[in-house]
Amino acid sequence: MSHWRNILIKPETSILDTLRVIDDSSLAIALVVDHEEKLIGTVTDGDIRRALLKGHPLTLPAREIMNLHPISAGQHTPEEELLFMLSRHSIKHLPVTDSAGRVVGLRQLQDLIQRQQRENWAVIMAGGRGTRLGELTRSTPKPLLTVGDRPLLGTILTRLRRHGIRRVFLAVNHLADQVKTYVGDGSAFDLEVSCLEEREVLGTAGALGLLPEKPALPLIVMNGDLLTSVHFGNLLDFHTASHRALTVCIRECRFQVPYGVVTARGNDLIDIIEKPEQEVFINAGIYILNPEVLERIVPGTKIDMPDLIKKMTGEKGGVGCFPLGSFWMDIGRPDDFLRAQSEYQQHFSESTEVRP
Repeated sequence: MSHWRNILIKPETSILDTLRVIDDSSLAIALVVDHEEKLIGTVTDGDIRRALLKGHPLTLPAREIMNLHPISAGQHTPEEELLFMLSRHSIKHLPVTDSAGRVVGLRQLQDLIQRQQRENWAVIMAGGRGTRLGELTRSTPKPLLTVGDRPLLGTILTRLRRHGIRRVFLAVNHLADQVKTYVGDGSAFDLEVSCLEEREVLGTAGALGLLPEKPALPLIVMNGDLLTSVHFGNLLDFHTASHRALTVCIRECRFQVPYGVVTARGNDLIDIIEKPEQEVFINAGIYILNPEVLERIVPGTKIDMPDLIKKMTGEKGGVGCFPLGSFWMDIGRPDDFLRAQSEYQQHFSESTEVRP
């Protein structure tokens, strides 16, 4: 019997027996199926934990706590798409079903992503003035603002190292000496860190023209004002699997229009919706670039990342998107900075990170 079959349960299976199935499999999930083995729900260890905290008895059947709308993939879905789905929905398991909805397998993120030390470089854009933050950045560079119990840049560097990155470049300009003093040679983070000093403002991509040599592998580029739990290893592997020249991380953004929105045709009102909620994808400020993309940057010339992206959209390989399902914040305004303070502890565990 294949491994995934060990986690198939019936809707009437008790919470206790479901927990035993999950523990025995070490997969942290059980798949709820009907008599034809069609997928009708999933139960994770988190679902059980929440049920017990609510006071539900261990005899309660799984159908009472299962996820009624599980995300699944077809049995012929390519690995590139599987990675996209796992990342888009921020999940670790993906049931695989046939055309009739019967379970025929289970794909795990850890099976699709091989964790390893990586020879890829990372470039952090840490030279901006952060003018929207007002007095906060008058004498302190934005990447050195303390979020939680350490500077924002410290969190970024620590997470890069945890995900296998060893060599990092910092593009610096505004209050550069403070950034260089804080990071040093990177040894406190178990990294090799060098600075790309912008004598004049080169935009959000121009500093890449200051790299001392062309990298051999895809390059991580990110803004230095981001607080995110994105897994950089997953991002790199997704980029490689997609065969794109450039990958842009995107984030779903929801906002409510504060007015009634009218659809009109000429002088005729067709429809009106009061204060609708809109959903758009935004640029999250994290990118993966193939080495050949750097040939589009003229050293010493100002260029912003959106302009570089537009140049690559019609080129060989083109531009792909990686949807972020993990925690992400752009620390660009005072209210963002305050919110980051309150959410930091929930998403970043100091017990598992090196803190210089």
